[in-house]
Amino acid sequence: MVAGEREEIANLETILALTPSPTNSPTPTNTPEPTPTFTPTVGPTDTPTPTPEATATPLPPTPTPNPALAGFGFCDQQGGATVGLFSARLAELEASGTPAYEQVFLRFDLAPNSAPIGAWASCVGPADSASLAPERDPAPYAVRVSLPGWLRDDQFHASELGETISFTGTRIVTALRMVPAADPEAGADLLIELSEPLPFRLTVERDPSRLIIAVARESPVVEASDELRIATNDDAPSLAAPVFTLFDGDLWAIEAGLDNPEPGWTLERAGVRNLTNSPESETHVAVSPDGNSIAFCRAAPGLDPGDAELPVPSALWIMNVDGSNQRMLAQVGVSCADPAFSPDSGTLAFAVDETGAMPIKRAIYIVSTTRGGTARRLGSSGDEWSRFAPQWLQGGGIIYAAEAQDGRSTLFFRRTPSQSEEDVGADLLVRADGHAPYAAFGRPLAAQDGSRVAVEALRSDAPGANLLILDARGTLIDTLGSQQIVLPTATPTPTGTPTSTSTPTPTHTPEPADTEEDTTPTVEPTATPEDEATPTATSAPMPTPELAPPPQVQREGPFWTRPLAWDEDGRLIYLSTLCASHAIHDYEVKRWLGAQRTEVLTSGQGLGGIGAATIVGDGLIYQLTPPPSGSRGPRAHTPREPVELWLWDLRNDTRARLLSSERGMGLLGS
Repeated sequence: MVAGEREEIANLETILALTPSPTNSPTPTNTPEPTPTFTPTVGPTDTPTPTPEATATPLPPTPTPNPALAGFGFCDQQGGATVGLFSARLAELEASGTPAYEQVFLRFDLAPNSAPIGAWASCVGPADSASLAPERDPAPYAVRVSLPGWLRDDQFHASELGETISFTGTRIVTALRMVPAADPEAGADLLIELSEPLPFRLTVERDPSRLIIAVARESPVVEASDELRIATNDDAPSLAAPVFTLFDGDLWAIEAGLDNPEPGWTLERAGVRNLTNSPESETHVAVSPDGNSIAFCRAAPGLDPGDAELPVPSALWIMNVDGSNQRMLAQVGVSCADPAFSPDSGTLAFAVDETGAMPIKRAIYIVSTTRGGTARRLGSSGDEWSRFAPQWLQGGGIIYAAEAQDGRSTLFFRRTPSQSEEDVGADLLVRADGHAPYAAFGRPLAAQDGSRVAVEALRSDAPGANLLILDARGTLIDTLGSQQIVLPTATPTPTGTPTSTSTPTPTHTPEPADTEEDTTPTVEPTATPEDEATPTATSAPMPTPELAPPPQVQREGPFWTRPLAWDEDGRLIYLSTLCASHAIHDYEVKRWLGAQRTEVLTSGQGLGGIGAATIVGDGLIYQLTPPPSGSRGPRAHTPREPVELWLWDLRNDTRARLLSSERGMGLLGS
């Protein structure tokens, strides 16, 4: 059968599948029953917030999902087990189309005794797409299918796949490129280049061994999908107080009512004022709680602001919020970082690089903001920990993150008046029952009154991060993010001998448009095979009566959860990224109201990244960046890319863009 006839059949089957049935009986299908999996979101959803949206222009209604696109989405997906190596020859490759999507079929001939094929796929944006093929000018987006276990043996080299294969019978899927992995022993990436991000679906079949990549013809994500980039038509919110940021190595004040043009800025509802304008480079900044002072680290001239984390000489300085009375407060070791004021504004804690060697190893120092004098080191020297990101808590305690060169991570808490250092992160990383839910911590963020602190906790058993809320003594009081769920184990039916069932062997004819191939949307290849989530053409034998199947563990909840800012009432505004994706940020902005109590403020889907944020009165100030590299979720930081600064009045639910910068802005302070 030629490709044109095959596509006509697929088109006819799709039209028939989409025709409403005259009865309420479900349409029978010969497709295998799909393994229950989480279906990625394929379009903007109805606003999940319990509070009304105060906008004068309602968004268009969410379109009804196309049943032909069941299982399609922007979330990273996995098919088969991506652990282990397999030996296979790519024997056949073809593409076909339906009204709803186009797909590529790759059939593999496995070598005897080879492990089955496994793959994971993601839709990657411009930054990742360019890094995959730096020698050529690639399309801005691509569906990347990674085969990390494909051995580069004789079977691999005998495959019928050159560097680029072109297709003539499809409009979206026009070419497939292979990019060998950096490892010469195994691995390859297959790229389907796209002009825009499109939902996709990955399917791996066992008999015959086939890899199917389907790409939707249209994207459900439109400009109105990204709530954080939509200015409301109501009265625009006004900036209640200045916001401070780093730009081009200087410290700037962002204020309402300023309209003076400055190179590198595009002003809209706020202007900028250069507070330092020095030949040196300012690298880190903090604003005192009383609003009178700004502390910052000042490095020697010539430092590229994009390389602010390099171990170059710098010292701790302080000045008034209007830029006057600039003076050095402390010069310790090689360089300083992460200044943080105590709640009474009388003391500064900061991190010091004492050696200048790489990797950087820092210690925590404190110094009086009024008397100055010699800075005092907290803790003894000589251990393996690099300490950074100090935050003050009520009662004079300080919590800070620490990392070791071997990759270990923890949180230290220094109590007063004993000044003893306690490793509060150890019990969070490894619980009393021996379970180790987390592998590392991010940077802690304390509430304005020091009563609470939030910190990202990177999971050890799955990609992504939860958000931990600790009290002023460093004790865990709440966990925001996904929860590990142990599914009940089914009791096997006793049988004399293992039995098996058979299903029809799939042919090379493209599936009808409403066929739901099994696919497991995961975020990255994991270290644990997930064969139970792999679609197969024949079922495996039942377990023997003596051996019960192992418990199945899955996670419920978002991929990544991170703090944005604490408001004046001690409530945390945080960002929840629903799934891992390299192209689309599917997010919710929530507010933590206390233990086990949260509310959704808004949700959306966007191409760009979400950077740093701070609170000014009732307003959330946040950064929006171009599409960053890697999975959406962690704070987007693009030191050499444009950044937009937005104001969201949380009380009145109005948003407006304040200004834009031609290059990256640093962390915000208010």
